[in-house]
Amino acid sequence: NSFNELLEQGFGPASDAREFTQLAQWINYNGYRAMFEGRSKHRQGLLLWMSHSCWPSMVWQTYDYYFDPTAAYFACKKASEPLHIQYNALSGKVEVINLSAGNGRKLIARAEVLDMYGRQRDCKEQSLVSNEDSTIECMAISIPDDISPVYFIRLSLLENGSTISENFYWEGVEEGNYQALRELPKAKIAVESDAIRDGEKWICNIELSNKSETPALMLRVKVKNADSSLVLPLILSDNYVFLMPGE
Repeated sequence: NSFNELLEQGFGPASDAREFTQLAQWINYNGYRAMFEGRSKHRQGLLLWMSHSCWPSMVWQTYDYYFDPTAAYFACKKASEPLHIQYNALSGKVEVINLSAGNGRKLIARAEVLDMYGRQRDCKEQSLVSNEDSTIECMAISIPDDISPVYFIRLSLLENGSTISENFYWEGVEEGNYQALRELPKAKIAVESDAIRDGEKWICNIELSNKSETPALMLRVKVKNADSSLVLPLILSDNYVFLMPGE
């Protein structure tokens, strides 16, 4: 019941089981990412009691019985990067976490605030030097008074001009309420891919492009066989991603 209440507060009632499971991925992503990001300050270890179910199930899994990774898996993966940028909702500030990425990394932390239509409302940058086994607190996030009911915080960590860590958060002016997102038009996504055979494996490069004027949120990549069944197991560098208009 508590999960259903959380989902309905965030997105409103689901019309059917398919929509419920799609919306649940937002809740899972936020929750699992928070578990691993929350222990970053003291670099404490964290063990999930159950990473997957040994039978088809809808609970307690980062990948399912069929080896399909959920949004929770990619949230854990992102939050556990050796060098990671994150938003601390308690302090309202950006943090750079260096778990195991070496000393003396000269970096630039960038924080953008976007409204629910993908328009940039604020952008800040800060230079820093990151040493291994450290947490550095950076700039505070500034939210305009006239921001849309739901807004986004997009963080980037750059080294020598290249982005080495990204993070994307959705926030509600009313805490936990993201229902305005459901009013956005459906984004138009173009997909280009190529694949090469490597022994018994296939290696694919997949490029997603947002061809619309609305944000594309929680995009999930699936690879299918000719009969429309999912190709599993599938290992992806990232999934459940966010693209602003034109990206």
